[in-house]
Amino acid sequence: MLAALCFATVLAIALGSYLTVCYRTLALSSRSAQDTHSIELAETGMEEALWALNKNDWSTWTIAGTTANKTLSGFSFESGSTGTISLTVTSYDGSAGTRTVTVTGTTQATDGTSVSRTLSSTSAQAPLFVNAVAATTSNVVFSSAGTADSYDSSLGTYASQTPTYSAVIASTATAPTAATVQLVNAQIKGYVASNYSGGPSYSTSGRVYGPTTPVATKIDTTRVSTSPYQPIFSIKTISGSGTTLSNPTLNSTTTIGNAADTVPAIYYSSGLDLRGTTKIIVDGPVRLVVSGNFYVGLTSATTAQIEISTNGSLEVFAGNDIAIYAGGINNLTKDPRRLAIYSNNTLTVPDMNTATAFYGVIYTPAGCFTVASNNAIYGSIVAKKVSFTGSAPVIHYDLRLRQTVFGGIDTPYAISDWRESINGS
Repeated sequence: MLAALCFATVLAIALGSYLTVCYRTLALSSRSAQDTHSIELAETGMEEALWALNKNDWSTWTIAGTTANKTLSGFSFESGSTGTISLTVTSYDGSAGTRTVTVTGTTQATDGTSVSRTLSSTSAQAPLFVNAVAATTSNVVFSSAGTADSYDSSLGTYASQTPTYSAVIASTATAPTAATVQLVNAQIKGYVASNYSGGPSYSTSGRVYGPTTPVATKIDTTRVSTSPYQPIFSIKTISGSGTTLSNPTLNSTTTIGNAADTVPAIYYSSGLDLRGTTKIIVDGPVRLVVSGNFYVGLTSATTAQIEISTNGSLEVFAGNDIAIYAGGINNLTKDPRRLAIYSNNTLTVPDMNTATAFYGVIYTPAGCFTVASNNAIYGSIVAKKVSFTGSAPVIHYDLRLRQTVFGGIDTPYAISDWRESINGS
């Protein structure tokens, strides 16, 4: 009997231990399930916040000053667990600085146990000009030669800096069977990215290199990527009240914009063809909507020019052909963010052939663009196909463009600086 009692005691202890282990395992499993559901709820809430930011629709939110709040409930899970989402967007309209999204997903079990997961992130519109030169569906071609490097305009002028090695030449043409970045004799201080696994094509003098690339190396394979990235966003349709801008009188000077303006003045034109010594001075923030051709000095024997004063900025919405010749567009601010040319045209002929340095960006994702001159370009070009046919074109990519959003582009909001925390009770 004593032996039986001892055995029963041992069995009871073992069974109790096993039941405890089973209970703890079940509790951990339940908590793990709650934890998973909580993070899923938080991610759902983050998507809800991004939807409101991109649609600018806050009709179902509670607004307190510059903070928007919202609660989503009614989520049900297995074993009777329920879930809720709490959302907060600070500076939801951007008037108080950086927009910050904080989302908490909470699940509560039937026994009252709750687990919360919180995601927080800053949110801003995504940049468009992430490459020095990018072709959306075709090639980037340096027909003869050329150079590309990078600098940061927030640190001063290009001349005041040592050029860096971050210029990206990209082609996002799908399923290529041949090189879609053709360098010939071009010298690229930076990277090449295309879907073609063989990398860029080049001649005896073509190079892609970085600060530590051996001199004898032509194409530094560590700087060649088969994962090109070039976002394509819609160009905004500009409407509303504005001023009609007729084609200026030959050899005249016309000033548009006002230095005191805090929002861009809108000018509408059925077509511009600047000839002779005709000049347009942009002396404030301006949006120029040209439904027809946009020509600056296309004819011979002309010095026609558009000049952006140190007070000015210019966004051109071109509906048809683009030709930047003669005196070109002289951006006196030397800030590429202050000049943008957009077009939805599908033409092959838009081009630039001027001796004037171009400080700005060009975005024609459905049409081609050719640089036929050797003028320096400080900024970025994105087009269906980009061709450099001059003997020595120069591209200085401004790294600041990777954090710049242009008002003429319908840019979506994206999240960054993702942070996660957990809280359980």
